[in-house]
Amino acid sequence: YGDHRDLHKEYRRQRQMCIRDSSKRRKKLMNSFLVILISFFISIALTISTFPLGSFSPDWIHLFLIYWILAAPKSVGLVVSWIIGLTADVVVGSTLGANALVYVLISYIILKTYKTIRYLTVFQQGIIVLFLLIFKYTILLWIDKLLTIGNYGLSVYWIPLVSAIIWPIIFFSLRSIRRRYNIK
Repeated sequence: YGDHRDLHKEYRRQRQMCIRDSSKRRKKLMNSFLVILISFFISIALTISTFPLGSFSPDWIHLFLIYWILAAPKSVGLVVSWIIGLTADVVVGSTLGANALVYVLISYIILKTYKTIRYLTVFQQGIIVLFLLIFKYTILLWIDKLLTIGNYGLSVYWIPLVSAIIWPIIFFSLRSIRRRYNIK
């Protein structure tokens, strides 16, 4: 009979630990979500503040999105990319859905290859960012010409170059934030 009591006490102790662990997990998920969300608001603010630079302004929102997909692919997926793309359409003033489409396409490519891209050096990642953003602006130019709107010109190809140059700064800044808040 005494063994039964010990087993019951052990069961209650383990159950309490599971309850505490699940509440910690929920709190950690909420902290991760808030940190990622705040970083996207910062990227939107950077995008707006660098409008005067025109084609020499980095693609802040997409750089932040690429980083978070590489760092936390389970937290930032295709739905989040689509929502951020729609937000970018509104912020930049482009055709609604154009950026959302391109963000989802590039996010899909990154999600399929993130295990490989993670192990590259930051400068090699910068080259991949360059090619992904060239792909992005080529599709946006194609959509623009298809709809005969004229929002974009060939000068937008400076944006991928500037973004690739600034990628190491974004990478190391967001990595320090991710490590500080233990986002996985």
